[in-house]
Amino acid sequence: MRSIRARLTLAYAIALGVTLLVFAAVMVSASRRAAQNVLQRRVDNVVMLGSAILEQAGTSLFESVVVAEDPGASPPLSASVGSRLATLPGYVIIADSSRLLYATASVAQLSPKAQAQLRQAVFRVFTPAQPAGIITIDGPPTRLFVQVAFDRPSQRGSGLRVVAAESADELDLVRLDIFAPILVTFPLIFLLSVIAAWGLAGVNLEPVDHLIADLEAIEDGRSLHRRLPVETDENELDRLAERINAMIARLEGSFAALRRFTADASHELKTPLTVLRADIERAMTAPGAGGDQLPALEEALAETARMADLVDSLLTLARADEGRFDIHREPLELVPMVEDVFETAQILGEEAGITVTLLALEPVAVQGDPVRLRQLFLNLLTNAIKYTSRGGTVTVALERRGEFAALAVHDTGVGIAAADLPYIFDRFWRADRARSRSAERGGFGLGLAIAQWITHAHGGTITVASRLGRGSTFTVTIPATALPPRVESGAAD
Repeated sequence: MRSIRARLTLAYAIALGVTLLVFAAVMVSASRRAAQNVLQRRVDNVVMLGSAILEQAGTSLFESVVVAEDPGASPPLSASVGSRLATLPGYVIIADSSRLLYATASVAQLSPKAQAQLRQAVFRVFTPAQPAGIITIDGPPTRLFVQVAFDRPSQRGSGLRVVAAESADELDLVRLDIFAPILVTFPLIFLLSVIAAWGLAGVNLEPVDHLIADLEAIEDGRSLHRRLPVETDENELDRLAERINAMIARLEGSFAALRRFTADASHELKTPLTVLRADIERAMTAPGAGGDQLPALEEALAETARMADLVDSLLTLARADEGRFDIHREPLELVPMVEDVFETAQILGEEAGITVTLLALEPVAVQGDPVRLRQLFLNLLTNAIKYTSRGGTVTVALERRGEFAALAVHDTGVGIAAADLPYIFDRFWRADRARSRSAERGGFGLGLAIAQWITHAHGGTITVASRLGRGSTFTVTIPATALPPRVESGAAD
């Protein structure tokens, strides 16, 4: 999850989930303790009633507690006492220190193994120091809460034990009264809260989205005059916007100074270069120029021409950055222009030993500046020829693709590495090996930057597809318009 909204919602969901789990655990624990207290009180009441019945029997309200029988057998309680004890709820047992004297019918309904486990707990587990607790038996029920009261001595001198027990299965989690409400309401609360958190996070982060949109609108160097809106300085986003505005102001000043320097330097260099070029040409054509001087003069003239081209390119880009380069748009058919540029490219290709072919030429028109579009197309073709080895081919295609006019230039040259593709339209950028391996092919790295500027100025896009060693394909798409009507000449009737 990369967005702040998603991460905030996730953090809130985790915190809420942990809180609900802790709260549910506390509620379940409290409910279980309350249920256990109720269960213990019920069992205590049964024990007290059993003890009271035995005490009343000892005051002649009933017959004797123990009926004397065979000393080797377990002496049962008298019938009257037994009938009173039978009315008590739960599992009731009367025993002395070693013998079971009486058990209610509910005890007899337990499995033999469960009865043995209960008797073992009565005689061996519970003591006066620990008279109550929960035991596990083979049920149902699977657990019993047992309370043992060590009562007065019997006629034989052994102390009696009044044992009362009830099922403790009601203390299981799924049987608690609070379990069903928690199971239903807590997931619903969690879901609704997470949805609400997602919505609230979106509402509160909406200013961040606006801030990002404003920054995207001014991220290029030509929009640095714009500023981010600041309503108040009472929150973090507004203070951040103020700092960004201050940074943009400093960047705007630096960019403006750089553009002025580039434009001024280019303008000041044009005249000396023009004069130098004229002097070299005059020296080359002078009557006294010796044959040994011509190669040096020709090299100086070539370098002067290169410098003049560089100055022209710098001046073009500087004026474009400052918005002082107007694009004069007019309805324009691209077929004649592409044919003209193609003929020029054929001449350049013949000199370099490269075949230039025209694959497709569909009629299409645009609203554009003929001078700048011709410069754009010629830049792409000369660039393709420059980086194609002798014997290679360069193909040109003009097509209409929906609402766009598309010019594609493909070459079988050295290609561009995938790591270099994102930078080829940067100014003064050149690949460091194959695409600048010779002085003849080394350019200034401004041709594609100018091509991109011209394309964007016409509302179009320029893309490149290339593989190292397999050539490149540059495609320019510009919004198309209806073809202008053709005027046919003919003799008047």
